[in-house]
Amino acid sequence: MWWVRITVRGNSMSPTLHDGQQLLARRLRRAPRRREVIVFRVPDEELPHRIKRVAAVAGDPVPDWLAPTLPGVPQVPAGFVAVVGDNPRSQDSRQLGLVDCRDIVGAVRGA
Repeated sequence: MWWVRITVRGNSMSPTLHDGQQLLARRLRRAPRRREVIVFRVPDEELPHRIKRVAAVAGDPVPDWLAPTLPGVPQVPAGFVAVVGDNPRSQDSRQLGLVDCRDIVGAVRGA
């Protein structure tokens, strides 16, 4: 199946996405891109999926806001992305860590 239906839970992507909004995420057959909104699994979490914006991809320098939580890591490693929510108070890679690309369910079009 190429498309996955996702319901937004919470306000981490506000003002772009809203709590309760229904989305279609297309499964990726390529590496995620910067600024793309992705849906991914977080192991051992009560919510089955998270929705965030890609801030940095493999090979990019670790963003300044993330560097203190990844001491000695100069760039995003292969197979991972750094994520951030559109709402400044949302969780991001500082709390969630880098996202393994194998956990990405899909990308939201037009967000």
